Amino acid sequence: MANYKGSTIEEAIEAGLADLNVTRKSVTVSTIVEPKKGFLGFGKRLAEIEMSVIEAPKSNETVKVPEEKAPETKPKVNSEVQHKTDEVNHESKAEVQRHPQVKDQAIEPETSSRPRLNEEIVSQMQEYLAKIVTQLGIEATSTSKFHHRDVSIEFRTEQEGMLIGKHGRTINALQTLAQVFLLHRGISHANVKLNVENYRERRTETLQHLAENTAREVVATGEPVFLDPMPAFERKVIHATLSENHFVSTFSEGHEPHRYVVVALVQDEQL
Repeated sequence: MANYKGSTIEEAIEAGLADLNVTRKSVTVSTIVEPKKGFLGFGKRLAEIEMSVIEAPKSNETVKVPEEKAPETKPKVNSEVQHKTDEVNHESKAEVQRHPQVKDQAIEPETSSRPRLNEEIVSQMQEYLAKIVTQLGIEATSTSKFHHRDVSIEFRTEQEGMLIGKHGRTINALQTLAQVFLLHRGISHANVKLNVENYRERRTETLQHLAENTAREVVATGEPVFLDPMPAFERKVIHATLSENHFVSTFSEGHEPHRYVVVALVQDEQL
């Protein structure tokens, strides 16, 4: 049993998991102190949690998902920018809880009674994201395009490391907020993708290599491998990469935002 602190409850939990080298499902967590953001660093209070490890089978080991390192940028992230980035992440998680349909799920057919994507709505969403990016202290321009249900927004900036964020958290949070923006306008069938300097393509390639290496490990050891939690669109990459591998199966477990992929060996009778 140990105590850990962080700017948010989630950060405190992550610190504990990293220190104990365990997965979220292997521990119990109790909140001791709720965080307080303060204003521009004043009156800020860190979150504090108590973490206890639950005895778990040795085979349930978690594989760290390789980071797609964001290029370093000359401007340093000051405390105010970091504070606003945390707010973006917090807001996106809150919106997902209020709109559970933002998940890895089948897309429902369009009906004539539903609002449809159009150039005006996409432009409004682009402006909405631009305001948030500016509030983060990032100078960036963006271009957008859409086709039927797919919306793509490409950012250009010299501060791409700040825009991507640690583990891609900032750009992923912005992407979630973009999806929620459309939901507020009655559009639940759109797929939104934000990108900067081909980050998504690099990340996809990293995940594909991870999936293939994990499959080889599972076949060699016969033990299932539990990957780190990742967003639904990244879990799809793992599932798709191994969909034609007849020696392993993949499935997701857990609850958002801690849902993760399990890669397991296919039993002989299933082959």
